[in-house]
Amino acid sequence: MGTKIKAKYDGLCKICGADWIVGDSIFYQKNPKAICADEKCFNQQGGTISSFGSYANKSDVIITKIPDVEVSDSVKQVAEVLQQFVVVAHHLTKSMYPELDVNTHVFGQIRSKMIDQLLYCTEIQKQ
Repeated sequence: MGTKIKAKYDGLCKICGADWIVGDSIFYQKNPKAICADEKCFNQQGGTISSFGSYANKSDVIITKIPDVEVSDSVKQVAEVLQQFVVVAHHLTKSMYPELDVNTHVFGQIRSKMIDQLLYCTEIQKQ
C-alpha cells in the first residue's frame, strides 16, 4: 500500500516526467515501487493508496457500533486502571520524544507500544 507524503528530495517521475521539489505532495509506494506527483500515473505504476492514515478522505464515514449491554463494575475498574496506563505512557512518550507532536500518528504508535510495555512489565512483577 502506498501513501501520499511530503517529498524529502527533489524528483522526477520516470514514467510521465512530472517533477516535484522538497515539500511537494507526492504518492509513494515501496513494493511494488511506484512514485509520482500525479495520482493517476502513480496508480498506473501499480501503486494503491491506503484508505486509512493521515491522508484518508476526510469525507469517509466509519460507522461505530456499540453493543447495548450492561457493563459490570469489575470491567469499569479495569478500564480505570487502563486509563492510568494511558496517562503514564503519554507522559513517558512526551519525555522521551519531546520533538514529536502529540497529535501525530507516530506519537500515537509509540504511546501505544509504551502501554503494551507497561502492561507487560506489570505481568512480570506479578510472577
